[in-house]
Amino acid sequence: MASFTDILVASDADLVNIFYKIKTDPKDDFILRINKAAAQLDLNHSQLVCAIGFNKHIRDLSDIYSTLGFRSYKLLAYRCNELFRTDTYNQLAIDNIIDIYSERLEDQQILESLREMLEPRLEHIEQDIDKNEDPAHIISYRMEIHAIYSAGIGDREFAEKRLNKEIGRFRLLSDEANAIVEAGLLPPSNLFYMDSLAPEEKKVLIEKKHIDTNMIKNRMQNKGISQEERELLEEYF
Repeated sequence: MASFTDILVASDADLVNIFYKIKTDPKDDFILRINKAAAQLDLNHSQLVCAIGFNKHIRDLSDIYSTLGFRSYKLLAYRCNELFRTDTYNQLAIDNIIDIYSERLEDQQILESLREMLEPRLEHIEQDIDKNEDPAHIISYRMEIHAIYSAGIGDREFAEKRLNKEIGRFRLLSDEANAIVEAGLLPPSNLFYMDSLAPEEKKVLIEKKHIDTNMIKNRMQNKGISQEERELLEEYF
């Protein structure tokens, strides 16, 4: 039985070996065909589509994706991206997501596609966390944020955009500021002097030893900082 990861990283020959055994009915619509094929592999619909869709060899294997009901690679990619963007750890486990990110440098087209989907995907997850406060989803979200930066998916532009958004709660939940620093995308001082970072986020940077006393002193000379931030900084000065 092939796992999600087996399919995601399979060579073209391995994909053929996996899928020549899969039986589908051409009379079924593509949803049913995918579901039946996924069941034969002990996967769910989203896992099968994303494992195949993010495999760099699948573009040239029309016999495989047509078996699942896709008339073209473009239609497969569209379905794959739709599922990836909107899933909130319900069908794609965090291990699946990390595996996808780990494979990203193998193919420039896949890398660019992932980067385009980061913002809408994370917004879906953040809305889900706001609504449900599921502890397991929060842990998965934190793991995903760190994987985005450590795997090189999130670049400096992405990091700066995240830092300037009013999502301090989520950056704090995921320890995102620290992940950005550890990935080498921005120096700690840049983050520390930003007005958009909440005091608690700056506290994390201080406690991680990214910020020294001189930086704290310089920041405290800024008369425009909030009273909350000033009181926090005074504890470390």
